[in-house]
Amino acid sequence: MSVYYPGCTTSQADPICTDCPTKELGDIRSFFFVRDTFTFTDITSTAEWTTGLNAKDIFVFPFARGSIEMAENLQPGFGDTLETLDGYEFTSTIFEPNYKANCNFWNDIKRSKEWKFGYRTETQVHLSDSIATIIPKAPIVDDKKQAVIWNAIVKFTQEDIPCPSDQPTGVFDRCIGIN
Repeated sequence: MSVYYPGCTTSQADPICTDCPTKELGDIRSFFFVRDTFTFTDITSTAEWTTGLNAKDIFVFPFARGSIEMAENLQPGFGDTLETLDGYEFTSTIFEPNYKANCNFWNDIKRSKEWKFGYRTETQVHLSDSIATIIPKAPIVDDKKQAVIWNAIVKFTQEDIPCPSDQPTGVFDRCIGIN
């Protein structure tokens, strides 16, 4: 008896075409960590961010810089398919200036296996679906004029590219105290 595998049935979003697309400027300008047990129902809601911050389920670094790279994760294909795209490996390099004050934070979070990684570009926030590996570094260069800052590498792997959402009001424009 033959078995027929019809393939994966997926939904397909319609493409959007506009003569005047809204541009989003790059650079990671802020980043954040979200505990894997915390779920946003609306990531644009300032109230949800405040709840997460007060519960220490979210840590926000509003004044930072960085970048993110993504590499495709290809698997051998079957039949006439040479390869299949299995997802992406993301690597972010982030810089944070609070060297002395955040030493304990970075030393603790590097051991944790419960944080998703998020970042803000010009006006949009992005959040990983999976838990991140966090590798903090504080290199000291041979330059008396250059400050020592945190230089962390954050890695995560997931099937899809994080989609942008509008940033919440009042979360990334100042340091927020935790109650």
